[in-house]
Amino acid sequence: MPDTASFPDFKIPPDKLRWSCDPDRLPFQSTDELKPLQGLLGQERAQKALTLGTEMRGPGYNIFVCGLSGTGRLTAVRQILEARQQQGKVAPDLCYVSRFRHAEQPRLLRLPPGQGRRLQQAMEEALSDLKRDIPRALASEEVQQRIRARFQAARRREEQLLKQIESQLEPDFGLLWTHTHAGHEPELAPRLDGELVPLMELDARLEAGALPLEGYRYLHAQHRLLLTECGPIFTDIRRLHQEAEADVQVLERAHIRPLIQKRLKTAAAPFADETIQDYFREAAHALTEDSGRLCLPPAAEKEGGHDEEVLHKYQVNLFVDNAETAGPPVIFETAPTYKNLFGSIDPIPEHGGIWRSDFASIRAGSLHRANGGYLVFDAQDAFADPMVWPVLKRVLRYGQADIPPQDHPGAMPGTMLKPDAVSCEVKVIVLGDGELYDALAREDESFIRLFKVKADFDTILPRHEDSIARYADFLRRICYEEHLRACDREAVAAIVECGVRLAGRQNKISARLEVIADVLREADYWAGKACSSLITRAAVEQALLEQEARLNLSEAELHEFIDEGILLLTTQGSVVGQVNGLVVYETATDYSFGIPVRLTATTTMGNAGVVNIEREANLSDATYHKGVLILSGFLNHAFGYDKPLMLNASLCVEQSYQGIAGDSASVAEVIAVLSSLAGLPVEQGIAVTGSVNQKGELQPVGGVNEKIEGFFEVCRRQGLTGTQGVILPVQNVADLMLRQPVIDAVAAGQFHLYAIRAIDDALPILMGVPAGTWEPERGYPPESVNGRVDDQLRRFVHQWYRLHSGAASGDAPALSVPYPL
Repeated sequence: MPDTASFPDFKIPPDKLRWSCDPDRLPFQSTDELKPLQGLLGQERAQKALTLGTEMRGPGYNIFVCGLSGTGRLTAVRQILEARQQQGKVAPDLCYVSRFRHAEQPRLLRLPPGQGRRLQQAMEEALSDLKRDIPRALASEEVQQRIRARFQAARRREEQLLKQIESQLEPDFGLLWTHTHAGHEPELAPRLDGELVPLMELDARLEAGALPLEGYRYLHAQHRLLLTECGPIFTDIRRLHQEAEADVQVLERAHIRPLIQKRLKTAAAPFADETIQDYFREAAHALTEDSGRLCLPPAAEKEGGHDEEVLHKYQVNLFVDNAETAGPPVIFETAPTYKNLFGSIDPIPEHGGIWRSDFASIRAGSLHRANGGYLVFDAQDAFADPMVWPVLKRVLRYGQADIPPQDHPGAMPGTMLKPDAVSCEVKVIVLGDGELYDALAREDESFIRLFKVKADFDTILPRHEDSIARYADFLRRICYEEHLRACDREAVAAIVECGVRLAGRQNKISARLEVIADVLREADYWAGKACSSLITRAAVEQALLEQEARLNLSEAELHEFIDEGILLLTTQGSVVGQVNGLVVYETATDYSFGIPVRLTATTTMGNAGVVNIEREANLSDATYHKGVLILSGFLNHAFGYDKPLMLNASLCVEQSYQGIAGDSASVAEVIAVLSSLAGLPVEQGIAVTGSVNQKGELQPVGGVNEKIEGFFEVCRRQGLTGTQGVILPVQNVADLMLRQPVIDAVAAGQFHLYAIRAIDDALPILMGVPAGTWEPERGYPPESVNGRVDDQLRRFVHQWYRLHSGAASGDAPALSVPYPL
């Protein structure tokens, strides 16, 4: 193992391992001295996009809000829409009413806001008055006299006809009065034992033996004969009844028509719209036609004898009520299902298990309630229903929303309604993430035309004094709104540092305020446990530790596997062709941690090139495979100028069975291959992370804090030797927000971090041998790492030539020293 003091230029000093927020620079003692944050923390780009989208009235200027949950996107939408409500006008009320002659096509009425309730109330009051006044008016002495006179005239004529019938009857027959749905009507009945008997009873008497068969046949024959003779007279009697009933209905309608027209005209007076006046006129005409079903006497009224079903079709379905809305409606739909968005027609149960639907069955969806304003919902929830997106596109494209009928197994086939479509002028604001936005834009060409505004919420913000001050104001707002303890400035500094670590860059701070708020809430809990009147740094650190302890089960299990030797990993000694790489695991609970993995390489003569075992086993993604291909490019760049690379190299991430992604292991893979070719062992106490390009330059990677801390923990459990550490790209130094135990170990010389720019910088640290610089006409120094690799590759070429040409070793062609392009 090389002396770590030999590489001072690469070592990262302890003061670069973490950015610290100086609490003395915070101009307050506790957050109680601050004003709660008004508005958002940063996100100026997204706010401008939201403002544009909400104010533009052109077609297609709907808004897709991109960003992770907790970045303030919903808060921003609420605040901007609240401001818009103060400026815009209130949307109209919408009512569905019956189109009386075509009940299957309910009519839509648009009224100024608040007049929908007035229309509904006006019609209910008019119907209530008419239910009371119509029977009373018809019960007046004048009307009843005219009705009695008409029925008496019919009765006199009926008596004359009945006498005519009776004169033609045989002694064995007479007239029996029976009750039917049309009233009392006479029928021919045989006379038995001096008593008139309905004709239908003859069958029963015959069966009982009370009537002989000859008598039965005689009576039936006589009945047929008499019915033939008297049939026309019976027809005249029935016609008399019908004419009398019709004349009475005409009389009643003539008497109550002015009453209905006057009452509905009074009800229609407050409404200036001609369509409303037309509706009242049609209702008056239909009510007059239905008046016969309303003409019950006052006594029946007291007993509830009115047919409520008759009055049902004259009621008003207040579909959308904006009476209490201030400004344009703003609807946040939390359950954006197909029915909740677009409304429905719900069947109504009737007697006998039959279901029907009419204008009163129509239910508004959130799209209708948002008409003239704004509708907000989550895309992931809405588009889970395959019907939502096609229908939403149609509504936004044509500006009309049909009401879909609700499927019901008991609904009658002929009861499907076709209500008037609602003209929709609604601004749709959809919350989603970048992946969903890209997928919709890629797969549906109409998406961009319908959602022309993209409001992109970033997860990180620049870290400067103003953003730190607004962070403190945000903490003050949460404490005030949720009645938490105030934070002292040490606690504020600790939470700011947490935000910087979450952002992953020292000069950035996280915009995921939901996560920060959770830290604050839990810190308040631990402050309470400590009987503290303020939230302190200790409470914040306790909250973070407890949060990690709840979520790190997978990490603890992996550490146990390493301790027990189930996962083969060592942090001491040196091995040829074996490197400790670093990976990051991300759990479903948004907790991530780093863990070392063993990467191995074997090299032999051949022509297969570099073989990625992970790819062959379908355990790597495209980015990991790209890193392996870059390794091949690097070998060609460094060693393939004057000779073909007759090489078989296999790479493997040992004991990895769940897949691997990303190219952050490519530096470790290069070192493993070079170690195998040079025959030089690699120090196992130093782990490697970083991406490499074809020229051997290192590139930054993500999750560097978790990777370093993960390897440090394994080293600590196996015993710190003072020579262990991590090699990382120099660009990642600005990402370091390491925990205090790592910083303390580095300061004590027990652990080391190296920031390098190229592969050659890592080789002497890991192998104790200089990398070796190429020189014109001489090549690489023979004892250097690169010189040993170059010699081995030349031997592979000579061996390949001897095996495939049959020539003696002395006949192999000489290979000149390469001269880089």
